[in-house]
Amino acid sequence: MGLTRGGIGVGLAGVISFVIGRLFGTDEMYLLAAMCGLCVVLGALYTATASLDLAIGRTAAPSKLRAGTPARIDLVLRNTSKRQTPVLRLDDEVGGSQGASLHLAPIAADGRAEVAYRLPTRRRGELTVGPLDLTLGDPLGLTRSVTRASDRVRLVVHPELVDLGILQATAGHDPTADLQPIRALASGGDEFFALRPYVVGDELKRVHWKASARGNDLVVRQEERPRTGRVTIVLDRQAEVFDEAGFDRACSAAISTLTAAWRGDDALRFLTTAPASVSDIRSRQELNAIDEQLASMNTTPDASLIRTVEEISRIGRGGTLVIITGRPGAELATAIERARRVFGVVLPVICHAPEDGGWGGSIIHDGTHDFAAAWRAAAGAIGVGR
Repeated sequence: MGLTRGGIGVGLAGVISFVIGRLFGTDEMYLLAAMCGLCVVLGALYTATASLDLAIGRTAAPSKLRAGTPARIDLVLRNTSKRQTPVLRLDDEVGGSQGASLHLAPIAADGRAEVAYRLPTRRRGELTVGPLDLTLGDPLGLTRSVTRASDRVRLVVHPELVDLGILQATAGHDPTADLQPIRALASGGDEFFALRPYVVGDELKRVHWKASARGNDLVVRQEERPRTGRVTIVLDRQAEVFDEAGFDRACSAAISTLTAAWRGDDALRFLTTAPASVSDIRSRQELNAIDEQLASMNTTPDASLIRTVEEISRIGRGGTLVIITGRPGAELATAIERARRVFGVVLPVICHAPEDGGWGGSIIHDGTHDFAAAWRAAAGAIGVGR
């Protein structure tokens, strides 16, 4: 418990009044000093004896935060005591901002209140929320008591996900793609694979009516699509070719192209330039794990996109190659030309506007152009996107 600025002012006024009364023998000043002191004492007694019995729930919405997508914190407060709460102030710290400060009207006995505030999701990465403090004051605003209602929590803001449609490795062929384990419960194709529960959005023509009639719920036919190629996505991590915002766009391009390729049901491989990392993505869980990594991934000075492209060109067997980088150089253009002899299609994604204005045919994602439109135009022109 402590004094507010108003309480300190009233207390000082009481002390000054007492001193003046003592110096000049003025009874009125003694009375004023006594009134100031009484107000502070009554306020302190009120604050000290007031109790809060609140159950507090704090959740983020949506549950998976993404950069560039509106998000909020929802607070639910339930008064479990038998008397009404006083006016409360809620202070919740939020990293990267001034935090949230809200005034809460009294909550009736056994009542509840819901409040919300927006989260800053301009950038990907870790976002710290809390601790949440409740401040209780007396009616005169002279004293206050602060209660720690919730500890600090760490939220993850994932890279922005841009809808790029479907990416399929229709150009070139990887003989090893069909040897990869089939994705369980893939989303389309011509061969019957399994039955699964109906979810909103499924086509009614896929409902298996006989199996549904034997049970209590609708089930649909789940089919698999044979995979004929591989999509390889390379993310450059060279610190010298990115600024902070540019690498955020690169991570966004990475998860967006990974998601588009996942929808295409081809074999999917993801590489980063440093440390040398290769991931064959065969399940939604593995794709989500990459998404988590991209949320906290940083650039490094020990990366070489040229070396990575040359290495995958030596072992590549066709399919589609997507290269995501920042400011490309002439050596990269040469490496891409060599990669085109091995891969059916090579799609460079440039996350900074090229200084020389060149790199025709590349997909520019510099924050000023429409990335989705540029992607669909480039991928659709060569028949790998829809």
